[in-house]
Order: sequence, then C-alpha cells, then structure tokens
Amino acid sequence: MTKVFVASNMATNYPRKLQKPGTVNERVRNSAETFIMDSGIGDDVTTSEVLDLAYEYDADYVVAKDELHDQETTTENIRKFIQLYAEHDCDATPMIPLQPPHAEHYERVTDAVGERSHYVLGGMAVPSVSTQDQLRYIRGFADVVHPNAYVHALGVGGGKEFVRKATQLDILDSVDCATPEIAAANGCVIDQQLRQNTVREYNGEGARKRNVPLAAFNSWQLQDVWDRERTATQATTQATADAWL
Repeated sequence: MTKVFVASNMATNYPRKLQKPGTVNERVRNSAETFIMDSGIGDDVTTSEVLDLAYEYDADYVVAKDELHDQETTTENIRKFIQLYAEHDCDATPMIPLQPPHAEHYERVTDAVGERSHYVLGGMAVPSVSTQDQLRYIRGFADVVHPNAYVHALGVGGGKEFVRKATQLDILDSVDCATPEIAAANGCVIDQQLRQNTVREYNGEGARKRNVPLAAFNSWQLQDVWDRERTATQATTQATADAWL
C-alpha cells in the first residue's frame, strides 16, 4: 500500500498530513494521526530550526533541509542534519531528501553518510519535470536503492497517469500532494478518475464552510484510487504469473 499524505492547511479528519515551517500550526497537526515535518524548500529556516519544529509539533517524520536541484548543498545539509539530530531531543524518524537524478544523488549521499532507512524523492513538483521524467527518476532510484528502504515521493501523486504507472513500479511507500485541499478550495470534488469537478458555488456564505468537508472527501478519494490501482496491478501480475503455469 502506498500511503497518501496531504500537504495540508485544513483541519480535516484525514489522518496523514505534511506541513512545512511556513505553514505548520497546532490546528492541522492535532487533526493528523501521522505527521511529516517537511523542511520546506524556500522557507527561511535552519536545520536546527527544522528539528526544533519537529520536536515542538511531535512529528512522526522529519525531512532534512534540501535545496531545489542542488545535490551538493543538499548533501551538506544532510550531513549537518544527521550530526544535529544525534544530539537533539527530537525523536521523529529522519527522512533523507534526494534531488534528481535521485539514483545519482543516492550514491553521493551514501558515500557521505552511509545508507539510511528513509528517503524522500524531491525536486519533481515543478513544471519543468514532466510526469514521464518523474517516473523515470523513480525507476532509476529503484534500481540502486537498498532493498529495505522506505521511499516517499514529495509533492506528487495527484494525477491519474502518475498513480497508474507508479503503482506498477512497486517502490513508493508514501507520497504527498496538496491536490485534495487545492481542489476543495476551488469548490471541486475529485472523481474516481482524479478529475476535478466543480460542485459548489465558489462564493457565498457557505462556500468556505464547505471547503473542509470537500477536502476530507478528496483526500480519502485519492487514497482509495491509489489502493484501487495497486489492487489492479497485483491482479494483472498474478494473472500473468498464472498464465505461465
């Protein structure tokens, strides 16, 4: 099962959420059962401050500080993060961010700090990286990462093509995206093909009151689609195996 985390700013009843330093708050944190403290590319925070926030908000996971498409700086940040984490009260599970091409960065980070248990594949939620590129990077990473690694894809997972093909790779333990809440804020419900359909009046007294229920529905819908596609992939794989018997 690939777990969907929502990059969240709404206190919905969906249990898996991620926030970054610039948006983290008690209201959303208290609504999550499992919580990732992201380091927030572009947020003006230090590595020490990210760890402080992870401790303050009792995060389950904390992402080391990374820099978009800058493997060298990100690697140095990871080295510093690991040193500070060893002396910090934060007990969140560290997640090591990699920038594309992730297979190449994995080798660089492994040389610097050794193999780690949890990795975050970043740098893909930008217009310059197509869905095909995202899948190519993930496939390349799958070829080199050690077999016991937990792998999270950052900022992706809300589109039908990505979901369908990513489940076939059988590498991602979790993903996150803001799609469910962005769609809700625009008055849209996500259907079973991950299309966004407008279902409420955009303005009006009740518009904002409907955002949270819509966001919750969209979040669960996205997780259910991931589960459906994963089940379909398993069924296809089993049918292929049976055909060879």
